[in-house]
Amino acid sequence: MMIMSAVDSTFFTLNEIATVIWQAADGRTPLSDIVANKICGEFEVDQDQAGRDAEQFVGDLSQHGILLVSEQPIPAPPPEAR
Repeated sequence: MMIMSAVDSTFFTLNEIATVIWQAADGRTPLSDIVANKICGEFEVDQDQAGRDAEQFVGDLSQHGILLVSEQPIPAPPPEAR
């Protein structure tokens, strides 16, 4: 999978694990849960290392304006907006 920053036109080519993170980033699921349940559940990786790598990946996307990092879940839109 490839994604591009609309801010600076930087392209990111995602490997399988990065693609799983990207697809699971719904604004409500903590990154630690994505790592534990999706990454470590599907791939044979150490959870501590996977967590560090995921944080680096998410940080890179955030710096390019591709992904918003928040300490709190993003509220779901009201039913009429869906």
